[in-house]
Amino acid sequence: MSVKKNLQKIVQHTVAQFKNRTFSLIFINLVIITSQLLYIFLRFKYLNPTIPFWFTKNWGNHWLTPKVDIYFIPLISAGIFLFGLLLILLNRFYIKYIYELIWSCVIFCNVFLSCALVNIIKSASVPFEPFINPLYVPLFIPFIIAFLFAYFILPYFIDYAHSKRLITNPQEHDHPAMILELPSARGGGFIFSLVFLIVSLFYVGISKEFLGLYISVLMIASLGLIDDFQNTHPLSSFKIVENPFLRLFLLFLAVTPTVSSGIIMDYISNPFDGVIVLSSIHPFLPAIFTTIWIVWVMNILSWSNGVDGQYCGIVGIASVVLALLALRFEPIEPIHMQVAILAAISAGAAFGFAKYNWHPSKIMWGFGAISAGLILSALSISVRGKILTSVLIILVPFLDAIVTVVRRIVQGKSPFSGDRGHLHHLLLDRGWSVKKIARFYWLTTAFFGFLGVLFPERYSIQATLIIAGLVAFMIILLNLKSAKNKNQQLEAAK
Repeated sequence: MSVKKNLQKIVQHTVAQFKNRTFSLIFINLVIITSQLLYIFLRFKYLNPTIPFWFTKNWGNHWLTPKVDIYFIPLISAGIFLFGLLLILLNRFYIKYIYELIWSCVIFCNVFLSCALVNIIKSASVPFEPFINPLYVPLFIPFIIAFLFAYFILPYFIDYAHSKRLITNPQEHDHPAMILELPSARGGGFIFSLVFLIVSLFYVGISKEFLGLYISVLMIASLGLIDDFQNTHPLSSFKIVENPFLRLFLLFLAVTPTVSSGIIMDYISNPFDGVIVLSSIHPFLPAIFTTIWIVWVMNILSWSNGVDGQYCGIVGIASVVLALLALRFEPIEPIHMQVAILAAISAGAAFGFAKYNWHPSKIMWGFGAISAGLILSALSISVRGKILTSVLIILVPFLDAIVTVVRRIVQGKSPFSGDRGHLHHLLLDRGWSVKKIARFYWLTTAFFGFLGVLFPERYSIQATLIIAGLVAFMIILLNLKSAKNKNQQLEAAK
């Protein structure tokens, strides 16, 4: 049996065991005990030579013991756990609620001991660094609120979309890149934008820095909803928005408020040395360059919205990475924290889609998905993020888009024409499942994004160029192999 099959068997067995109540309770207690040991291991060097072995009230200060005795607490927890397990096994007679009573006592005792352990270490240690950077703490609540908002509103919107026939049915809607298997509601991008705007207004408020971004997101969300409507209603008068040149014009128009509010790139990194100051070339060049860059990022990200579950992972993980990048400045300015909070809100809203957008999807992002690209590109500019660092976060979609545009031009096609030549299509042709492709995009986005966080500033350009070259080579190689296979199939058909 292969390693892959063995792993699948272990995972399936573990999941089945978790449905067993006894196994779950045993697992919870083991997690508590393991956490106690891990916490002691990480904090042991900070402990004083002698500590109060038991600390609940002031009198505990006088009960001093060598610090190695702190390990008795997880041993006591393990003993309570084993004693409770033994009582369960020896209970041959049916006593009502004895099972629940014993496990409740065991868990209560172990949680109580864990609290005592933390209290002892906090009170008998030299100062130590917190596990979580205090700068990240304000991001959790906005993230959770956005996640819950999206998670709970989506089922109602899906029902509403079905009632208004705002759905894509693969049996009725034909598109060269269509890989949808079951009918799915459209308008996900509109809901993402709505959640982002509402939560952002509550936590960040209206400021001159982000008012333009809010207006642009609202414009994109409206355009996306109109496009979703015309896409699902063949007789709609909005069919005109299918024109790629009109769409492009509307995108440039929608980005204008963001750029007008001051979100502009005035310089770009020179791969060889220093920076290129755009305003020194022409006063209007920074605004023009920024507009083109944002529209480009919006489009390349939306092109990676091809399979179920793919896009929410890309947007969510990229947003998390962007939040981390926003807080690595010294000193931290208010704009940095605001960008980090907005990125956390974007991440929470995107991850809120995971359950409903996972294969087989119940809702699609639709054309409104480009609002996520607008948010990510605008926020990265707001904290003076380098272009190459931004590219590294979305490296696979970025290079896939470049290769796709070049391939279409070489083949004599319009760069805007749809086809089955994107990376996710090539992976499907090689036998990958939809879920495997989605996981691939999640993992690669996380890998390259956190490389961008970990790389020192002075090495980021060289590292990005080297990694981009390797990834581009792999994508081109896949395109060539796919073209070769298609030619062989055509010759065989003749």
